[in-house]
Amino acid sequence: MFMSTFNFEKFFSDFFHELSDRECEVLKKRYQLTTDVAQKNTLKQIGDAYGITRERVRQIEREAINKLTKLASLEAYKAQLDEIESNLCQYLERKGGIATERELVGEHVEPNYQFDTLHLNAFLFLVESLIEPVVRVEEDDHFYAHWRLADLNHEHVASFVEQVVKHLDNEKKAADEAILFNVIKENVLANIKNSFLDEVLSKHSDLTNEDVIESYLTVTKKVEKNILGLWGLAEWPEIKPKKLSDKIHLIFAKSGKPLHFRDVAENINTSGFDRKNICAATVHNELIANDQYVLIGRGIYARKEWGFAPGTVADIIVDIIAKNGQPMSKEEIYEQVLKQRQVNPSTIYLSLINKDKFQKLSNGLFDVNARD
Repeated sequence: MFMSTFNFEKFFSDFFHELSDRECEVLKKRYQLTTDVAQKNTLKQIGDAYGITRERVRQIEREAINKLTKLASLEAYKAQLDEIESNLCQYLERKGGIATERELVGEHVEPNYQFDTLHLNAFLFLVESLIEPVVRVEEDDHFYAHWRLADLNHEHVASFVEQVVKHLDNEKKAADEAILFNVIKENVLANIKNSFLDEVLSKHSDLTNEDVIESYLTVTKKVEKNILGLWGLAEWPEIKPKKLSDKIHLIFAKSGKPLHFRDVAENINTSGFDRKNICAATVHNELIANDQYVLIGRGIYARKEWGFAPGTVADIIVDIIAKNGQPMSKEEIYEQVLKQRQVNPSTIYLSLINKDKFQKLSNGLFDVNARD
């Protein structure tokens, strides 16, 4: 990470105010350049505010950007713009030439440039309008909004993604990252390598094929990595779950241990599955209704496949003694029950002294009534 050698907010303000007041206001509202603008305005919204047509707003916008393009070559601004360009290009090179807009903002823009009255969009607007070696690609059905170096052919990225999708579709299962990346290196990346990638990899000796692969996969909506670190097609429920039962399954798979239903709900809401916020009661209802889960304590559930048996504490004791094949001591029963249920020993004792189900023998051991 680098730190900018100049104050971006002051630079942008000085640069921007070479324009007329109306040009400034149109661009500010159109692109949400400052924090006092709640959202990007449409041409119609801006036109209505000034009593002019949408086409006139578009003309003012175009003229203002053309002015900024000419101003960019002036000595007063060129050095700072060159620094922005150089550092941005280096960042993208280290991503294999491409990065999602979210990554660009989180990894490059926010850590290195100060924003007080300016919105982050000010930086993005400046780059998109004036930095020629960098291209912004709008979000569509297949890719997230992303930025790439102009020298990186987008068709190479699209071809790469399609080959990975085809491989995963043939495998029909989520893939471990190391295994998938090895397959991609051997069968996919080699087929699309070009002079651009060769140059980037040679320029940055610590940049690996794995770095490039992850960047390419991160920009596409077709392939995703789930919370277990496994890669697969985004349409698969084990990768990008939509149903609550699938989300719960992944939360337990990641935890690998019993969880309270409130913790399950919290983990779902912080795992980034989607923007839906689930309440704990809804999760609890799903766990109750789903026979794949067993209540083992007060609000605590476990996967049945982990060896937890359904039923009351008394049912568990009956099963334990039956499997043992002979009477057991209180301590032995406690030990085995606590592997199945997170309860107080007093709860186990109250079940044991139920004479309708158990009997205490003269030697102090406990047995199930009517074992014969």
